[in-house]
Amino acid sequence: MIETPSFAPARPAPMGAVLLLPGLCSTADELLHLQSALRRAGWAFSTPHIEGYSFDASRQRQVAGRFSDWVERVCEEFLALRRQYGTVLLAGISAGASLALAAVARLGLSADGLVLMSTTLRMDGWSARRGGWLLPLALYTPLGRLWRYRERTPYGVKNERVRAWIEQELKQRRISRAGCAAIGVGHLREYDRLRRAVRRSLSQIRCPVLALHARHDEVASLSNVELLARGLTQAPLHTVVLENSYHMISIDNDRRQVAQETIDFARSVADGHRPCSTVES
Repeated sequence: MIETPSFAPARPAPMGAVLLLPGLCSTADELLHLQSALRRAGWAFSTPHIEGYSFDASRQRQVAGRFSDWVERVCEEFLALRRQYGTVLLAGISAGASLALAAVARLGLSADGLVLMSTTLRMDGWSARRGGWLLPLALYTPLGRLWRYRERTPYGVKNERVRAWIEQELKQRRISRAGCAAIGVGHLREYDRLRRAVRRSLSQIRCPVLALHARHDEVASLSNVELLARGLTQAPLHTVVLENSYHMISIDNDRRQVAQETIDFARSVADGHRPCSTVES
C-alpha cells in the first residue's frame, strides 16, 4: 500500500530577490503590480519601511530623516537579502531610483543589478518646469518653513481611470497608490541632498543597470536618462523609453511592460549575462 504523504512539497527555490524602493514619503502600494509579477515569475522581494523616508501612517505629521540614514537602511536590507539569496537586485521608482543608486554606489560590487524607474535626478518635466525656479527658495531659505509640495492632477498618471481613482483615494486619506497627498520641505530638502550626492557618485556603480522612463514624464524629462548615460561610465546601461505613461510608470498604462522588462532583466542578470549599453523606444 502506498501512503499519500501528509506534507505539501516544498516550493521551488526563488530565482533571487529584488529590493523594491517606492518614491519619497510613499508606500509599497506604488509597486504592487510589480510585486505580483515578480512573485509569479519566481522572485522574492522586499519593500522595507525606511524611517524618515517612507510614509508613516501612525504619524499625523511626517518627519524627515537624514538621507544618509535612508541609504544606510537600504544597505542593511540588501545585506540581509544577500545572506539568503544568490542573486539580489535593487529596483526603485522616482526618489526610490536615486536611493537605489546611492546604495549601490556604497555597496560596490555586492549588487548584481539595478532597475531605475522614472529616475529623478533633475525635476525638469513638463509639469515641474512651471514652478521649478521656486524650489531652491523653498528648500534653503526661511520662506519654505511652512511650504509643502502638494500632489495635483495628473498625479503622475496618464490613464484617466487610474487618475480618477487616485483623486477619490486622496479625498478619503492622506496617501494613495501614487504617493502622499503632501510632502513637507524637510523630506524634499534631504532628497535634494541625496540626488546631488548621487550625481557625484554615478561613476562608482559597476553592476548592470536597466532604466525605464516615460517619454512624457511630467516630473522628470528624458534628460535624466541622458545624465545616467554620461555618468554611468563603469556600468552597462540598457534604457527603455515608454510611450504611454507619465511619471508613475508602475501603475500607469505601461505597467505590464515595466514588470516584464524588470523580470527579463533580472533573469539575464541571474543567468550571468552582462548586457551592452543599449536604448529602446
